[in-house]
Amino acid sequence: MFGYAPDDASPSALRQWKSQGCPFVGGTCIKRIGLPDSGRVVSGACSVANKLRNGRTEEVIICLQRLYADGYKSLKTCAQDAIGGDSPIFMAREYSERKRAGTLPNECVVLLGQRSGSEISLRNSAAQLSIDWIIAHMAAGELKLIVPCEVQSIDTTGNYRDAWRAYANEETTIPNSGHGMNWANVWKRLIPQLMLKGAVASTSTLCEKGLYFIVPDRVYTQFEKLVGELPEIAEPDRGVLTVMTYELGPETREGEFRPLVHSRAIRTLATDFAESFASGKELLPLGSQLDGKVKDMLAGL
Repeated sequence: MFGYAPDDASPSALRQWKSQGCPFVGGTCIKRIGLPDSGRVVSGACSVANKLRNGRTEEVIICLQRLYADGYKSLKTCAQDAIGGDSPIFMAREYSERKRAGTLPNECVVLLGQRSGSEISLRNSAAQLSIDWIIAHMAAGELKLIVPCEVQSIDTTGNYRDAWRAYANEETTIPNSGHGMNWANVWKRLIPQLMLKGAVASTSTLCEKGLYFIVPDRVYTQFEKLVGELPEIAEPDRGVLTVMTYELGPETREGEFRPLVHSRAIRTLATDFAESFASGKELLPLGSQLDGKVKDMLAGL
């Protein structure tokens, strides 16, 4: 909650709860929870713990802003991976200030997205989409390279209202959370978005390093269940999808954030990713199941 363990009673954690602010990007936390007596209020929920059938617990980052810890380090890692070198990386405001002051270096990288300029929106008569982040490589005042980057987490279902209220009131007994995970959104919305943006990037003359995707590692394992095993590519290139997965690091002392750990880098052709998903080999039930279900229903009428 607000970057800290929910039972962290340290002064810094309590201040963060009181401020209702996001400790990673600033501003008010974007997560909300519905309370019967108060309407929708800020929840501060960054991640959840799920008890599995085998008795183990898995942790899942549920707020994409948690993936921006350490000054957007995950985006800067993508920039370094795609562009290399040691060019300074600027948010939009610093780039603009240096540009007006005439103090820009010969080469630099600019991060464009929410809270840094704005998201790039594209539309035509058939569709409209927004690119979460653009990593722009500038040299001698000219745009040399565009690296589009998608960032996704996962939504919860149900609610964690009672558990949240108990933590907020610093109660000694915490009821079990009633949340679930909206895994269906992976194939309904998240994968189609990724396929569409990968297709757009493949037709850009400046997207020579493909599309990057930042996502919690546990969420990407759900992607892998749906697309299966894909041929891997060694280097970023046009038409390549590079997936950067992250998870929470070890538990820390009170008053400290758990580190955000870079888990894996996976590269595959965006077309292989899209074709594997569209084929339905891993996702769809067998057609024979459809046949049988319809026959059973008709027989019962």
